[in-house]
Amino acid sequence: MAVPKTTIWDLEPHTAAKHDILRQYLSAWFPILNTYNTKILYIDGFSGPGRYKGGEIGSPLIALEVARTHRQKLEGEIHFWFIDEDEDRLAYLVDQLAAIDRPPHFIIHTDHGRFHEVIGAALDGIAPDHGIIPTFAFIDPFGFKGIPFSMVRRLLQQDKCEVLVTFMVDSVNRWINAPNEAIRRQIAEAFGSDEPLSIMDGLGERIGKLRSLYQKKLSEHAKYVRYFEMSNANDRPIYYLFFATNNPLGHVKMKTAMWKVNSDGQYRFSDGTDQNQMVFLRDDPASQLGAALMRQFAGKGELPVVLATRYVEDETAYLRTHMLAAMRSLEGNGKLAVNPKKQDGRNRKKGTFPDDALIRIVS
Repeated sequence: MAVPKTTIWDLEPHTAAKHDILRQYLSAWFPILNTYNTKILYIDGFSGPGRYKGGEIGSPLIALEVARTHRQKLEGEIHFWFIDEDEDRLAYLVDQLAAIDRPPHFIIHTDHGRFHEVIGAALDGIAPDHGIIPTFAFIDPFGFKGIPFSMVRRLLQQDKCEVLVTFMVDSVNRWINAPNEAIRRQIAEAFGSDEPLSIMDGLGERIGKLRSLYQKKLSEHAKYVRYFEMSNANDRPIYYLFFATNNPLGHVKMKTAMWKVNSDGQYRFSDGTDQNQMVFLRDDPASQLGAALMRQFAGKGELPVVLATRYVEDETAYLRTHMLAAMRSLEGNGKLAVNPKKQDGRNRKKGTFPDDALIRIVS
């Protein structure tokens, strides 16, 4: 994935898929956070010019469009903070923003500079007993320079802050053995440690270990970490789109966004909780999740469906809709027994799995 040298450039298919995920997630994030908070903040740390050669809109305009056209009227202050270190691209974006009508409570900030320096200065200016307002930070660089993990960590340490990071694993892999010490330092800074510099395995193994290491680092500061793999035509990963949050609802909404992305076999939804399992969008979720439910609950006696729901939503790549399909399949195959009475003593309707239904996975 070549780094553009011009102010605007062509939109690539994997970028369009990434934008689909962003659009889907913000459609849920804006109204949820806006309902319970008087101010919220969307940060685009590598905003770019806001538009591509073919006229397609980029992430800054996507965020603004989602908020402007949402079917639920958004009332509290919504702050949009667009940052880019390329002066020409930022000027192009400012012109694009000026042409868009928006309500007065949509407040736009633009900054010319390096993402980590601009955000770092802002965080330095916040009193210890005051955090930033609820924030979603989209960190979308072309390489690994300028995204020190120390800054990602500082964001995740803020209350109600989530990050979506483009982790350029192919770029890291190509430069990890570079003799240039400055480049190696940039890689180490992106991970927050020297650990990636000691990974010397072959290509496939190294990419997997780099991904796992970055996931581990995020998991030290976020309860929920999910990633989406973007691969090229040769099935080689270009980058991983990592999402990290401490909010269980945000986690479910991001998984929903990822599952909604239309796949042509090029993009994979990966289960970040199981290092040995890759969840392909084109595969049968019910079959894969059914096997996972068997491993998790077989032989553990009767339990309410709500516990299985919690496991699926918090610890797997799947959604509750996938769980219901998996349970119907398991029940049909005699692998799942359902108590005819729910926890409240009332009858359970056949074929349904409400949270208070009682199930037993048969080993």
